[in-house]
Amino acid sequence: MTLLVDILLVVNIIIACYLGWQAGFTRSFFAVFTGFVSMYAAGKYPYQEGLNFYLIFFISVIVCFILGALALRLVRFFYMNVIDKAGGALLNAAVWLIISINVLVPTLTYGTAVLEGSTYSVYRVLSEQMHLRIPIFKNYVPSVLGKMAVEKQNILNKVGEYNEKIKIRIP
Repeated sequence: MTLLVDILLVVNIIIACYLGWQAGFTRSFFAVFTGFVSMYAAGKYPYQEGLNFYLIFFISVIVCFILGALALRLVRFFYMNVIDKAGGALLNAAVWLIISINVLVPTLTYGTAVLEGSTYSVYRVLSEQMHLRIPIFKNYVPSVLGKMAVEKQNILNKVGEYNEKIKIRIP
C-alpha cells in the first residue's frame, strides 16, 4: 500500500508543478501571502465584534490583490515570464509537498496499516528529511488526529485494565 501512497504523492506533486507553471511565481506567492497577511491582520484587529473580523480580512485581501497585480505587471514589463513560471512551479510543489506530507497523508491514513511495510518509500524518506531539517513540522499534529489519538489511547487503556482484571494476556 505504501506504493499507492507514493504514486499519488508524486502525481500530485507533478500536478502542483504544472499548475504553478501556469500561474507563475508572482501569483502563487501573492496567493499564499494574501492568506497569511489577511488572517494575521484580522486576528490582530482589536475590535472583532460582529462583521469587523470579516471586513478587515476582506480589506486585507483587496490590498494584497492590488499589490500582486502591480508586481505581476512589473514581471511582464521586464520580460521575466520564464523565470516567473519556473519559480511558480517550484513554489507550488514546495507548498503542496509540505501540506501533503504533514497534513494530508497522515490524516487520510490515520489508524490504518497503509504506511506499514517498506522503510524506503518516497513518503517516508521525504517525511523523515523534512522533520529532521524543519523540527516545527515534527510536532505538528492536526487537531482531529490529536483527538483521535487520545480517544484510541483511552480505549487501549480501558482494554488493558480489563485484561488485567481477568488476567488475559494479548500478545
